[in-house]
Amino acid sequence: MLFAYVNGVKRAPLVKGERTLCDCGGTLTAVLPIQNVPHWRHLSGDCDPWSEPEGPWHLWWKSQFSLQECEIPLIDNDTGERHRADVLVDRTVVELQHSSIGDDERAARERFYSTDHRMFWLLDVEDKNSFRGISFGMSMDFQSRPVTVGSTQFHIMRWHGRSSQFIEKWKRSSVHVFLHYRRTIYYLATWVSCADLVRSLKKGEYALVALSEVDFVKAVRT
Repeated sequence: MLFAYVNGVKRAPLVKGERTLCDCGGTLTAVLPIQNVPHWRHLSGDCDPWSEPEGPWHLWWKSQFSLQECEIPLIDNDTGERHRADVLVDRTVVELQHSSIGDDERAARERFYSTDHRMFWLLDVEDKNSFRGISFGMSMDFQSRPVTVGSTQFHIMRWHGRSSQFIEKWKRSSVHVFLHYRRTIYYLATWVSCADLVRSLKKGEYALVALSEVDFVKAVRT
């Protein structure tokens, strides 16, 4: 967790070893690593099993929203299942995903968050620890195959590299998917938004719309 309430104020930790309570009632302790961002750690295991290490990319995106819109606990009243939305603006949940995630967990998160909310994924494609950023960049082709869906012009391109598993997984998403690459946001055609278009694509093909980071934040808020 990057933020927690300390004496009624939501903030990042300031002093190593500082303590406070999570909304789940568990004790949080401050961690101030040398090469990563300060964060709070549960002493007895995170109450959100989907929690992952967060770095500068997560912190920058959360800074585009107010603290009151970041790391919002949501609970399924029927099952008691508890997770923290990275960002929640009105009824829109934004999940910031930097690391790889399996298909089963992707689907589970989508089911949980989209039950009562609209959900956006924002994926950090330019991961220095994988080849997906290189493959994505080499796949860019906004000239060859434009296609219009409603009033929106998508561009079809083919994934570059030996495996298209990454893009195929996200094409199957049941919510809205955005890819962040070199200060540009790309909206991916998925089953929820463009089923007919996705159905027409061959394996390894995908369709994008480019927009700015500012446009993405506006989309979250509208």
